[in-house]
Amino acid sequence: MDVLKCNICGEETPTNAAEVGDVHSNVRAFKDETFVYFRCRQCRSLHARDEVDLGHYYARYPFHDLPVDWRLHAMYANYLARLQRAGLKQSDRILDFGCGGGHFVSYLRERGYSAVGFDEYSAKFGDKSVLNDRYDCIVSQDVLEHVASPHALLDQFAALTTDTGLIALGTPNAAAIDLKRAKDFVHAIHAPYHRHILSADALKQVGEQHGWRLQEFYPTMYTNTSVPFLNERFYLYYTTVTDGTLDSLMEPVRAGSLLLRAPETLFWGFFGTFFSRNTDVMAMFRRS
Repeated sequence: MDVLKCNICGEETPTNAAEVGDVHSNVRAFKDETFVYFRCRQCRSLHARDEVDLGHYYARYPFHDLPVDWRLHAMYANYLARLQRAGLKQSDRILDFGCGGGHFVSYLRERGYSAVGFDEYSAKFGDKSVLNDRYDCIVSQDVLEHVASPHALLDQFAALTTDTGLIALGTPNAAAIDLKRAKDFVHAIHAPYHRHILSADALKQVGEQHGWRLQEFYPTMYTNTSVPFLNERFYLYYTTVTDGTLDSLMEPVRAGSLLLRAPETLFWGFFGTFFSRNTDVMAMFRRS
C-alpha cells in the first residue's frame, strides 16, 4: 500500500486514508495552478505532496516588491518588541536568516543593533560567509515552511547560535488550516512555496527535541498589530475586495474598493486584531 510520510514526526499515512486538499496558488502569476497538500495524522502538520521547480515560482515572487513605508516600520516595531521581551540585548549579534530584501536588517541597524542577513535567493544577501560565524540571536520569519527539511534547517540554526542563543521562528500553523476549505486558507498555505507547514504543537516539540527552551510563544504573527488597518484579518479582508492574491498587498491601496464597503472596512481595520484565525504563529526558543 502506498503511504505518505511526514518528514516532521516520521508518521506514515496510507494514501487512501490521508486527508488531502487541492490548493490554488495565491500569487497572481500562478493563480490558475493547483497543488495537492496532505495532513499528517499524527502531528497534524501539512505537506506538499509533489515536487515542483521552485526556481520557476520564485522568479515571479511578489515579496520581492515589498513596499518600505510607515506600515512596514510599525510591523517591525512589533517584531522588535517581541524579541526584546524574549531577552534580546542591544549588544547581541543578530542574523536574519531568509531576510529577503533585507528590510528588517536595515530596520535593526537603524536602531543600533548589529545585524546581518542571509537569503540564498537574494543577490545582495547571498554571501554564505556570514554562515561561518555564530550569533546571539537568529530571526527566521516565514522560512521554515519553505525548505525541504525543517529538521535540517533547525540543526543549522543550532550550529549558528551561541550556547545560550535566541532563535525566533515565525511560521504558519497547520492546526488552524482546514484542508476541506482550502480556498479559505490559500494565503496561509501559500502554494507551492510552502512545502512543510508544522502545527503549533509540532513546532514546540521539534524545539524541545533540539534541547531548546520555549521562551515566548505568540498565536499570531508580528504583522498582527494594534495599529488600525495593520492586522491579520484586515489583510485577509482586503484581498477579498481586490483580486484575492498576495500581490494586491504589495500594490498601492485600492481606496475605492474599500470605500464601497465602508462598514466592513472600518470594522476589520479597527478591530481585526482581536479576531485572528491563528493561522500564523511565532515561537522564540532559548538554547540551554
